[in-house]
Amino acid sequence: MANDMARLRHEIKEADLGELERLRQSFKQEHFSLRMQAATTALENPKRIWFVRKAVARLETELHRRRGESAVSEGVS
Repeated sequence: MANDMARLRHEIKEADLGELERLRQSFKQEHFSLRMQAATTALENPKRIWFVRKAVARLETELHRRRGESAVSEGVS
């Protein structure tokens, strides 16, 4: 899991806004799917839910930070 998180951090750093949005949407769909699976059957890797939830949070944080930077650079307050 630690290696996956490091890889995700690198991807987030290198991605543009569009890619971050796509990644966030993909992880949100996966999170929903994992929650449904967990409710009906035993998960093969229950820690994946934790990882996906953290990934969504990291992506949303980065999106918020970048949008804030772009608003400041455009002179919007």
